[in-house]
Amino acid sequence: MKKTKKWLALGLALILTMALFAGCGKEGEEQGEQQGGQEEQGQEEKTLKAAMITPQKLGDDGPIDACYAGLQAGAKDFGYEIKVLEPEAGEYEDSIRSMCDDGYNLIFCIFSQMQDAVSRIAPEYPDVMFVQVLGDLEMDNVKTINYKDQEASFLCGLAAATMSKTGKVAVIAGAPVGDNVRNIAGFEAGAREANPEIEVTHLYVGSFEDPTKGKELANTLLDEDYDMILQVCASSSMGIREAVKERGTDVCMIGNCVDESTAIPGQVPFSNFSDHNKTVYSTMKEFAEGKFEAGVVNWGLEEGMTKCIFAEDDVMEIPQEVKDLVAEYEQKIIDGTIVPPAELEGE
Repeated sequence: MKKTKKWLALGLALILTMALFAGCGKEGEEQGEQQGGQEEQGQEEKTLKAAMITPQKLGDDGPIDACYAGLQAGAKDFGYEIKVLEPEAGEYEDSIRSMCDDGYNLIFCIFSQMQDAVSRIAPEYPDVMFVQVLGDLEMDNVKTINYKDQEASFLCGLAAATMSKTGKVAVIAGAPVGDNVRNIAGFEAGAREANPEIEVTHLYVGSFEDPTKGKELANTLLDEDYDMILQVCASSSMGIREAVKERGTDVCMIGNCVDESTAIPGQVPFSNFSDHNKTVYSTMKEFAEGKFEAGVVNWGLEEGMTKCIFAEDDVMEIPQEVKDLVAEYEQKIIDGTIVPPAELEGE
C-alpha cells in the first residue's frame, strides 16, 4: 500500500512538472511573438522619408533639376517617400521644421542660403539627418557636401582660352558665394595657364533667378568681344543662353553643373560638370543601408564628382588637341602637381 502511494505521488509530481514546463514554454512563445510583433512594428515606423528643400525653383535645367532627378531615382530604388519644398527667403526654418514634424528623417537643404536655418533647426531634431549641399556646417546630424569646383572650372578655363578667337573669356556668376567664387578662381587660373596674355573677367548677376539681368550682362560682354562665357548662375543663365544663341556660332556659352551641350547645339563646347544627381542618390543609398555619416566632405576630379565634359561630336566638334590638353591637366590636378586656387585675390 505504501509503495502504491509512493508511485502515485511521484506520478502526480511528474504531471505537475510537465504542466509547469508547458506553461512556461507557452508563456515564452507568447512573449517571443509579442516581442517579434514589437520589432516588426518598429521596422514599420522607420519608413524612409526624404525631403528636398531648395531656395531656387525647379526648372533650371541645372543643379536643382539634377538634385531632384537624384531624389526621384533614390525614391524608386530604395523605397523612399519624397517631398520637395521651394520656400521663399524667410521661410526656410518653418519649411525645415514642418518636414521634421511630418516624419521626414532625411532632409536635403540645397545651397548655402539654407545653412543658417539648418544650424538652428538641426539641434532640435537629433534623430533627423540633414544634408547641407554647399557650406561649412559641422554638426552631429548634418552631412555637408561641397565640390572642388575650382578643379573642373580650371580645366574649362584652360579649354576656353585655347579655343577663344578673340583672346577674351569671362564668367557670369549669380553671387559672390563659396561655390561661385571657387568656379571663378579656377576658371581664371586655367585660362591664364593656357594663355598668359588672355583677357579674363567676371560679373555677378546678383540673383540666381533673373534671366533678364543675365542676358543684359551677357550682351555687355559679347559687345566687348568676349567670345567664351562660363555661366554659374542657375536660372539666370537662361538669359545668357538667349544672348549667345542670338549672336550666332562665333560665340559660346560654357555650361555649368550639368551637360548643357544640347541647350544651344554648336555653341556649348563643354560644361563645368558637378554630379548633383549622384550626390543626392548616393546619400539616400547610404542612409537606407544604415551607412550615413555626418561631417564635411569635399568631392572633386579624383572622386569623379566634378569634370569638364565635352559635347558629343554630332553636337559640336572639339579639336582633339583641346581634349588632350584637358586630359593632361586633369591628371596633373589629380596627382597634386597643380592645385587650382579656390579663392580670388582681392575679394
